[in-house]
Amino acid sequence: MRVQVYYQYFCNGKNYSSKAKIMFMKKISVLLFAFICLAVAAANAQTYQTALGAKFYSGDGSIGGVNIRHSTAMHTALEGSLLFFNGGIGLEGLYEYQAPINGAEGLQYFVGGGAMIGFGTGPRYRDQYNNSTTFALRLTGGVDYKFADAPIDISLGLDPFFYLAPYTGSNLALGIGLRYVIK
Repeated sequence: MRVQVYYQYFCNGKNYSSKAKIMFMKKISVLLFAFICLAVAAANAQTYQTALGAKFYSGDGSIGGVNIRHSTAMHTALEGSLLFFNGGIGLEGLYEYQAPINGAEGLQYFVGGGAMIGFGTGPRYRDQYNNSTTFALRLTGGVDYKFADAPIDISLGLDPFFYLAPYTGSNLALGIGLRYVIK
């Protein structure tokens, strides 16, 4: 019964093959390994105010682009991205609450939300909505680590997308950011 509920909730009722299930478990294992490495590496890091780099999302299709993150106050940050995906480009803006993780200098968690608007030049959803504009609400949550001896910042987060126009739907993506710290 639990497995059936799992597939209905997380897999939209689709019955995936054993190979697909193994690939899913491998992805989860890599995510856990990356999270543990991030937590262990947090011994001697420091925080930053502004960083510029790249952010990639893996999930239902690949999305990536240029990203900037700026801390506006001790516990708040703004993040923006110019995203590129198959058949279009998009703009993303997020407002995030951030706080340090006790005992791990340079490692902080963040949670927040925002929006994304995408401008398509080809089919985006089940071969429909050609040349359409897509609007999605966004949530985000994860960890951010600034290396102590280098101006490098990395982040790892879970990022659900809730599409509102021209179609409705949702997507859970893994967000990976790599940025150069400006100041």
